[in-house]
Amino acid sequence: MQRYSLILIYGFALFAMFFGSGNLVFPIKIGQITGTYWFLGFIGLFITGIILPFLGLFVIKLHKGNYHSFFAEAGSVAKILLPLFTLSLLGSFGVVPRCITVAHGGMSYLMPQMSLIVFSILFCIITFFFCLKDQRMINILGKWMSPVLLITLIVLIITGILHNPLPHIQDVKPTKAFYDGFLTGYQTMDLFAAFFFSALTFAQIQKIMPNATPIDTLKFAIKSSILGATLLALIYLGFVFLGAHYADLTTNVKPEFMLPTIAKHIMGDNATLFIGIAMLFSCLTTAVALNNIYARYLCSLFKFQDNKFPLVLTGTTSVSFLISLLDFRGIAAFLAPALEISYPGIIALTILGIVTRKQYQFKIYAFYGISAIMILKLFW
Repeated sequence: MQRYSLILIYGFALFAMFFGSGNLVFPIKIGQITGTYWFLGFIGLFITGIILPFLGLFVIKLHKGNYHSFFAEAGSVAKILLPLFTLSLLGSFGVVPRCITVAHGGMSYLMPQMSLIVFSILFCIITFFFCLKDQRMINILGKWMSPVLLITLIVLIITGILHNPLPHIQDVKPTKAFYDGFLTGYQTMDLFAAFFFSALTFAQIQKIMPNATPIDTLKFAIKSSILGATLLALIYLGFVFLGAHYADLTTNVKPEFMLPTIAKHIMGDNATLFIGIAMLFSCLTTAVALNNIYARYLCSLFKFQDNKFPLVLTGTTSVSFLISLLDFRGIAAFLAPALEISYPGIIALTILGIVTRKQYQFKIYAFYGISAIMILKLFW
């Protein structure tokens, strides 16, 4: 019985860690641009936003929680540069500051007088506190934050489906709807996050199950990952539906304000508290997880003692604060090309890492070859 309880806690924790800023925005955006073919848009998102991250979780578990071992399959240079590159985008230079801007978008309905600067300072202080303790973070995410978040989102989606959606016709081809959903799934960056979330949870699972065999540990990790992926898929499906059926409301609305706009239309002024809490919890849980992982990686990379972790954490949190001042669109402007170049090669590395544990030379050629093609495609 205790085993099932732990699976629930870790499954909910994974859901909460993944479901952050981009996940509150991009599924709605997909629905908005795919219109009547919103389900095809969801299928595209399902591949890049659910299937691929699940494969990312799985491939790291095959490496017993060691993401360095996984990245090393692309060569000695990639072993160092890929974790640094992906974690920098996930951490202080991308997702964490994006979480701050989206959380501010939700809370601005409750506190319109609070500027982004003030909100970012408060958000970063809270994030710093939670990052100091790994186990405390997992327990808080799994036991408290994610259930509250999940219930809030489910109520919003059900209310939106039962409410009379606005009529909307989007002139888009089915293939384009799928392709838009597929590419937009890149921007969630969930595949990148999966490598490190898997390593974090795998280490914690080993601590709570010290006498478990490697197979038992792997089974436990896979079950909790499936639970987290299923919850994500259900919420994505609901959000894409809302984005398609309430597209007229969000046509000229900033990305971070799309969900609050829909919620206010569906539920009236009472939605301000409702959606503000949902967005704050979503962004906080992801920011805590990613900021923690990024700071610990930098400590490991530069061989700092454990007592230096709070200092490094202060640095990563401070950079996140500064980048957040660019707002959501400003951050997206430099993230998009970086993801377009890097994602396909890492997808190939992930799939090959599951299909074969050998063929190292082929993996290196595949990764660098695909990355070179994407660079040429972007600039030429």
